[in-house]
Amino acid sequence: MSLNRHNILMLVLAVSVTVNLFFVGAVTARYVDRPERPMEPPNMRWVMRAVDDNTRENLRPRLMQYGEVLRPLRGEMFRAQREVNELLAAEPVDTQAVAAAFERLRAANLRYQEVTHQQLAQVFAALSPEQRVQAFRFMSERRNPDGERNRNGDARNEGSRNADSQESERSRD
Repeated sequence: MSLNRHNILMLVLAVSVTVNLFFVGAVTARYVDRPERPMEPPNMRWVMRAVDDNTRENLRPRLMQYGEVLRPLRGEMFRAQREVNELLAAEPVDTQAVAAAFERLRAANLRYQEVTHQQLAQVFAALSPEQRVQAFRFMSERRNPDGERNRNGDARNEGSRNADSQESERSRD
């Protein structure tokens, strides 16, 4: 079988169609398999994980509304952070402009925190005492990445650490 111009063209066409179909399939699979975007604002997702399905469904419309309020505030905060980053990377660094940009970042962050705290208080007011306990338990288990703490805020295994340090001090003597 000799490869003439027609056969080479058909082979290149087949390979091209195969490669294109592969990439179209990969992009489609990525789009279809993408997890559904959560409807609640990022700062409230932990509360939603801490409550039962019925409560979650009851809170969802309120949290979606909260998310609409927070979205521009988050955008403002990210824009302020980007401005700080750009000013810090500029040559030469304009310290007055950086200080002003940091001030805008702090103000944007404070506005975001104020609204977030108001919303969180409203959500917790809507929870039953048992649900609040569950949410606090979830919150206390997920915080303080620098050191493990129990629900009272005390360091865990402190007694064993003290015993270990006392043992090491004895061995040095």
